[in-house]
Amino acid sequence: MPSHGPLVSRRGLLLAGAGGLLAAACGSREAPEQAGPSVPAAEGLSLAPVFLTQQPAGVEVRLPLALADGVGVLVDDPPPELSVRLGRAGTGELGDPVVVQRHDQSVPRPYFPFTTTFPEPGNWRIATEVDGTPAEVVVAALPPGQAPAVPVVGERLISLPTPTLDDARGVDPICTAEPPCPLHATSLDAAIGADRAIALLIATPAYCQTAICGPVLDLLVARQPQSAEVITMIHAEVYPDEARAGRDTTDVVKAFGLAWEPSLFLALPDGTITHRLDYTYDDRELDAALSSLVQ
Repeated sequence: MPSHGPLVSRRGLLLAGAGGLLAAACGSREAPEQAGPSVPAAEGLSLAPVFLTQQPAGVEVRLPLALADGVGVLVDDPPPELSVRLGRAGTGELGDPVVVQRHDQSVPRPYFPFTTTFPEPGNWRIATEVDGTPAEVVVAALPPGQAPAVPVVGERLISLPTPTLDDARGVDPICTAEPPCPLHATSLDAAIGADRAIALLIATPAYCQTAICGPVLDLLVARQPQSAEVITMIHAEVYPDEARAGRDTTDVVKAFGLAWEPSLFLALPDGTITHRLDYTYDDRELDAALSSLVQ
C-alpha cells in the first residue's frame, strides 16, 4: 500500500488517506502512474480523500471526500453540499457535476460520499469548487487484477468462520471496543444461508488510525436491538492480538482482501452484497442502507 501522510483536523483527529489501516500489514500495490493523496488549490483549499487513492476501474465505488486547507487541516464547517466533477487527469476536461450532500451525524468528521465509476484505468481528477475556490484530488484507477479483490455489490460474502464468544478462533480479544460490543454471537459462515439479512463490520476500535472505528461500530450496535429479528449483525476484529497489531491480520481481513478499515458489508440472507460502506458512514447513510436491505 502506498504511504499517505496523515491529515490533522482542528479537532486533533487524524484523517489518513488510506482510511486508517494496514500500512504495515498489507503488501503494496503500485498504481500505473503516481497519484498523490490530495492536490492543494492555489487559494489554499484541498479535497482530502478518506479512502485509498488507488481504486478499481470499471466498477462502482463509493469515495468519501473531505475538505481541508492547503496544508491538510480539515475545514471545521464545510458547506452542506459539494458539486463534484470527474475527468481524466492531464486533459483539463471534466464531466457533468454531481451534487453530494454532507454527512456528519454522530461521527467525528463531516464527509461527502461520492459514488462514481472510473470508465478505464489511469489517473482521474475529482474536482469541486467552494465559493469560487477550486479543489481536487487525483485517483489512480487500476485495471482488473491489480486492485484489491474485495467483494463488491452484487457478489457474495465469503463464507468463513469468524470469532464468537463460544469460539474465539485464536483472536484475543475478539472485540477491542470498551466495553466489548454484543455483535459476536454468530459466526459469518453460520449467518450465510440462514433466515436473516447480514451486516458484517470489519473494524478495530482500539487500533484504528483515524479514530472512526469506534464511532461507526457504536452506530451499528445502537441499531442491533430493533433489527435483531431481521438482521444478523457481526463485528470482526482486524488484528489477532495486541502483539501482532500492525504486523498480521485476522482470517476475515485476509479472506476479504481488505487493505483498509473499517468496512461494512450488508447482504441478503444468501450472502449477496447489497451495500458496502467503506472508511466511514454516519447515522443517515447507515439507516438508509439498512432500510433498503430489509425492504
